[in-house]
Amino acid sequence: MRIQLSTLLAADCDTLKNDTALRSRALVPRLSVTLHLPIGIPGYTDFYSSKEHATNVGSMFRDPKNALLPNWSEMPIGYNGRASSVIVKRHAGAPAEWPDQAA
Repeated sequence: MRIQLSTLLAADCDTLKNDTALRSRALVPRLSVTLHLPIGIPGYTDFYSSKEHATNVGSMFRDPKNALLPNWSEMPIGYNGRASSVIVKRHAGAPAEWPDQAA
């Protein structure tokens, strides 16, 4: 399904571009959509996925000249992500709704 959607939405695909009736059935105006967070997220694990990310984080805890540990490229470093940083903007123009503000 993802491949088919990507193909239909590609700039060089004429299927939706040239079929007004299909386009009006397939696409929904962004301002008429309400986004939902389908599940509660208690926490998640994130990883330092790039040298730049690992360097930035390492600089917070060590001398920036020695930000990377010698084994950083051989050992994935995971950390507990903050679930409070996962937010949903209900619609364009709406303020971000943080978990402690949710109804």
